Amino acid sequence: MRRDFKKGQSILEYTLLLGAVITVIVVALFGGVKGKIKGAYDKAGDAIQNTTDDLTAGIFKE
Repeated sequence: MRRDFKKGQSILEYTLLLGAVITVIVVALFGGVKGKIKGAYDKAGDAIQNTTDDLTAGIFKE
């Protein structure tokens, strides 16, 4: 007797796909991307701090 198999993804294929997605996320977080994100965050923070210091120092007051 021959069984008819359904076409489509099996649980193994879904597991492999999930593993690949998790790998990409881990590499992005612990790889070079983390440093670039931190650098951009620090640069934005410095710009906000400088603007605040300028405002409190009276540069923009008339």
